[in-house]
Amino acid sequence: MKHLLPLLENLLHTDFVVLSDTDLKIECEATYVFKQEQNTVWKLSKHKYLHHHENIYDWKKAVVLKIDAAIQEVVQQLQASDVVVITSEEEAIIGYLDSRTLLTKLFESYQYLHAYFQTMIDTMDGSVSIVDEAGKTVVWTPGAERIFSIPKEEIIGNEMEQFFPKEMLLNKVTMETGQSFRHKQHKPREDLFVMINSSPIVINDRIVGAVAAETDITSQVLMNQELMNASSKILQLQKEVSRLQLSHDSFQQIKGSSQLMKETVSLSRKMSETSANILLLGETGVGKEVFAKAIHYYRGSDSPFIAVNCGAITPSLFESEFFGYEKGAFSGADAKGKKGKLELAHGGTLFLDEIGDLPLDMQVKLLRVLQDKTYYRVGGTKQLKAQCRIIAATNKDLEAMVEANTFREDLYYRLNILSITIPPLRERKEDVMELLHLFIYEFSLLYHRTIKIVDPQVTSALLQYDWPGNVRELRNVIERLVLLSGEGTISVGALPPKLLQSTLSSTGYLDDSLEDDLNDFEKNKIMEAIQTENGNKQAAAKKLGISRATLYNKMKKLKIEL
Repeated sequence: MKHLLPLLENLLHTDFVVLSDTDLKIECEATYVFKQEQNTVWKLSKHKYLHHHENIYDWKKAVVLKIDAAIQEVVQQLQASDVVVITSEEEAIIGYLDSRTLLTKLFESYQYLHAYFQTMIDTMDGSVSIVDEAGKTVVWTPGAERIFSIPKEEIIGNEMEQFFPKEMLLNKVTMETGQSFRHKQHKPREDLFVMINSSPIVINDRIVGAVAAETDITSQVLMNQELMNASSKILQLQKEVSRLQLSHDSFQQIKGSSQLMKETVSLSRKMSETSANILLLGETGVGKEVFAKAIHYYRGSDSPFIAVNCGAITPSLFESEFFGYEKGAFSGADAKGKKGKLELAHGGTLFLDEIGDLPLDMQVKLLRVLQDKTYYRVGGTKQLKAQCRIIAATNKDLEAMVEANTFREDLYYRLNILSITIPPLRERKEDVMELLHLFIYEFSLLYHRTIKIVDPQVTSALLQYDWPGNVRELRNVIERLVLLSGEGTISVGALPPKLLQSTLSSTGYLDDSLEDDLNDFEKNKIMEAIQTENGNKQAAAKKLGISRATLYNKMKKLKIEL
């Protein structure tokens, strides 16, 4: 490849002879004569060797490099010497280099490299810009001209700070810190949003410039803001419709349009039609109790739903809380006695949350109830029937606990007749936008705050974050953002420090770009609106709060065919 630096062995001259102590005459065609004495090589041109008296040869000490020397080292040595002798690993002379040959080859490589570079820059549609170490613009592609409306002739050779606010130049940060950015949403001007990649240009461990590649996402960001307003209206209407509907689907309360969530809800609906015990598995905050209630109320049941946190009941109170007690069963007991959780859940559902935290001795007592379907109140003699469905939930690996003998195997199989694994939020990032709108609407009503704009950097941060606390953490963050909003705007400064720090540290590389997430969200919302309006594009555009022309442009861009 001619644009690369040539290999050393391809530049060597071989028109030379190596003179021994006994040689006095040179018969061959050679430009140089070399003589080796231990670790030193002496050089003399053939002309001088042949025309000087044999006792007054003008020998010069030669610069010697081995064949594996870097081309940079050869260039450095040729600055002080007209010839560099090249030896093999065994220190035998195999050729020499002169500055004229090397300069010719290097210039040829530069010509090819410059031609490749310039043609690539002129051909690409994207925006690419490069600044040198003085901050002056040295590359400005046609794509950059189109996005920023700045002609190449005006900006080349000038500092970018003359055209953009200093605080909005990300390549300046790259120049000063050496930090690279990938898929970072950036706002170089007040009216422009771009997705930017930025990297430093380094020569000999010194930053000599920075390159930035940008994609214009202004239309997506503005569309997202329009959809934010439209979604609030849609959510409000959905709540009104749900309130008026005679047949209520309990799973409507579970939000999420991702395929993973749809599959989980579909499986839950099937299991809701049975009375078998169900085990809900999932990380903290995924909504296990929400699923448990949806399963219980799916058939419109008016029967009780009783929730018990197994990790919060002490062993000494387990029996009285779980089974209830008769009057006078122990000192301090209610004089009238008290129904236990099992009795309160009669004919309905007993939800055992955090079942993995239940101590072993209490697991035995629970197992007996599940096996015999009967129990006694504390201090009672009358046998009562346990007539309720059991839904248990845990964020722990019960199979591993069974292996470690910290959870009873027989109880595990009694609870795990049917099981549902609720996916964490990081595996369904496409649901973040929908939940964002839902929670903003909820808390804006609760706290009487009107939210009109969400800073795109906030959206970007929420999409990048992995949400270890899942939906519960997202809900808490949105509540904070609404409370700290100002003049109808949610700004990036309102984000929790932990979340902000996490997203800042991960801006070098992202799994999913904001542009893709916004496109997916737009596509889903547009398709949903069109389907709701039975294919009427005019009505769908009105519902989304955009013009019909904008709707058709978006459909074409997002390849929506309806």
